[in-house]
Formats: sequence, structure tokens, C-alpha cells
Amino acid sequence: MKIALCADLHFGSVPLGLEHALREAMEAERPDVIVVAGDLTLRARRREFEAAKIWLAALRTPALVLPGNHDLPYFNLLQRFADPFHRFHQATGTPHLEPVFEGGGGAVLGFNTARSWQPHLRWQEGAARRRDIAAAEAEFAAMPPGLFKAVAAHHPFLRVPDEPRARPVRRADDALRAFARCGVELLMSGHTHRSFAIEVQVGGGRLVALGAPTALSARMRGEANGFWTVEADATAIACTLWLREVAPGRADRFSPSPTKSFARR
Repeated sequence: MKIALCADLHFGSVPLGLEHALREAMEAERPDVIVVAGDLTLRARRREFEAAKIWLAALRTPALVLPGNHDLPYFNLLQRFADPFHRFHQATGTPHLEPVFEGGGGAVLGFNTARSWQPHLRWQEGAARRRDIAAAEAEFAAMPPGLFKAVAAHHPFLRVPDEPRARPVRRADDALRAFARCGVELLMSGHTHRSFAIEVQVGGGRLVALGAPTALSARMRGEANGFWTVEADATAIACTLWLREVAPGRADRFSPSPTKSFARR
């Protein structure tokens, strides 16, 4: 299975033309699916969602799209609580907040971690609901045996060394144990605007945690715009980070970094 992972597009803060370069670079790698791990917009404005909708519609590759905290109404508090994902659904054309893709010998389950409110002041952080964890387990249980299994979410589920913004979602431990029981081998996220690729022990097994930098936004955090490609075969999970190159007089392009390979369990 081959996956292209991007996150934090933040339409509303995208340098002119960069969205076209991103789409072309990802699709040139011929992934089975493009995972967009949240934050399509900067402030959930209509024009930002419309730009995201146009970009998604131009993709020739199947896409699995998740909401992020920036996709919840920022100014309209009534809508934030009454129908927080209305504009997201309109832009993506799907009623699902936890979509599933199967193909190429694997499956990716989207897990929604964005919340319109939380019982603390950091509403931008994520949470895993118990019913969503149970639904994910049921979804994986219904899949045919032998599939490579991955989960995508906007927020990270793990603490990452040297990445203070990688705060685990609420109930992260419960979710991780459930994913381990289901045989999940790859956990993908965004939110931090920083890349990471680490292997961790969970529930007696191992999984690879992959974090994406911002794919398009000018709001970077010390790392260029970029995306990941992930290729899982019978023996390994190979992860390649592609970062934006900027050169005077030349169109934007994304170039690969050295591949990090993790043995499958």
C-alpha cells in the first residue's frame, strides 16, 4: 500500500500557486490514497473552505479527508456548538467524520479528534471519544484478514521528543491500546506543523507514528512545507519526507529527504 500524507493546508494563508505544486508532487508518486489530516482552513471562513473544495475536487487520486481544530467555526459561536462541521461537510462532499479507505492491500481509518469545546481552556487540542474508539475497533474487526492497517487523525496521540506541541489527545492511552489490539501498524497526524517519524511500543506491539509538517501554509514552525509518502510492503514501512524547495526564478517544487524504513512486526 502507498499513502501520501499531508496536513494543515490552511487555505487562507497559502502562497500563490503552491497548492498546485503540492497536488502535482503527491500525485506524481502514484499513491493509492491521499490522506489530508485536518486543518483545511485557517479560520473556517466560507472562502477558505471554497478554495479547499476546489483543490480537493482537482485531485485524481482518492482522498481521505479529516477535520482539524481550525476547521471549526471561529467567529460564529452559535454554529460552532450547533453544527460545527457544516462547512467541512460541504467542502469535502461527505457526511463522514471517520472515513475509511481500503485498497492496495491495506486500509486507512480516519479518526476525528477535533472538538468544538473541551473541559479546559486549550480548545485547540484534541480528544478521542469512547464511542469513536469502539467504532474504530468494530470497523477494523470487520475488515478481511491480512490488510496493512493505519489510522489518521489531526492531533497526535503520543508525546514526541523535542516537539512540545505534540500533546497527546485526551484518552490517548485508551485509543492506542485499541489500535494495538486491532493490529494497526501506522499512526498519522498533523497539527504540530513539524515532521516526525518514530517507532513506539504500544500494548506489547510496535507502531510507527508519523507527523506531517504544514503542507501549504505560510505559518511554518521552523520547517519547510512538506508531505510524506509511505509505502508498506510485506517486510517494511518506508517513509519519505518531501520538503518544499524555493529558488529565485523557479517554480515551487518538493524534493525527497532520505527514506526512513521500519521493519513490520
